[in-house]
Amino acid sequence: MSDIYRSHDRSTYYGGIVVDVAEESLDRITKLLAGVNGGVYRAVGSALARAAAAGKTVAKRAVSQEYTISQSEFLTQTKNINHFIRESSGEISVVFGFKGYVIPLLKFNTRINSNGQMVAQVKRFGAGEALDRAFSAQSAVHGHRVIFEREGSSRLPITELYGPATPQMMYSNEAVTDEIEQKMAETYEKRIDHEILRILNGWGG
Repeated sequence: MSDIYRSHDRSTYYGGIVVDVAEESLDRITKLLAGVNGGVYRAVGSALARAAAAGKTVAKRAVSQEYTISQSEFLTQTKNINHFIRESSGEISVVFGFKGYVIPLLKFNTRINSNGQMVAQVKRFGAGEALDRAFSAQSAVHGHRVIFEREGSSRLPITELYGPATPQMMYSNEAVTDEIEQKMAETYEKRIDHEILRILNGWGG
């Protein structure tokens, strides 16, 4: 299966064991912070933000070992999802995960081979993919160089080419997924009591 995409799609990953851990802790946190307006959301939200940061630290190392993208670019392209939904029953659901659009192919390894073809190598291991009708040019939309592909033998129309989105890279390898999920769950459990105490003591507003 090719790792090259021809439409500007967004990839989203929701859930994971950290959501289960967070939702299981809600009753206890609600009781502890019953007298603090918005305290539950602040405590859980802050702990989840720390969990997301820890997950991305694990992910950036693993992804950059498998894919030809820099760790800094990975972080730039990865956005957190972290909010709550109150159901009509009064129950609170945690919505947590990561999102990101497919990444311009030029952010991955690309070169021109001896035949004058553009070759893109999205993953570090294995051969690159030769793209017969691809070329690099300045994008009028983005203001920087990107890789386009002619859709036929004529000069136009052309389509911009992309590599996978960061959530796709994070969750394409089961071992990496497990490591990310475990780190986020551990971080949440370590942080939540600190966040509760911080709110009860009025630290940080």
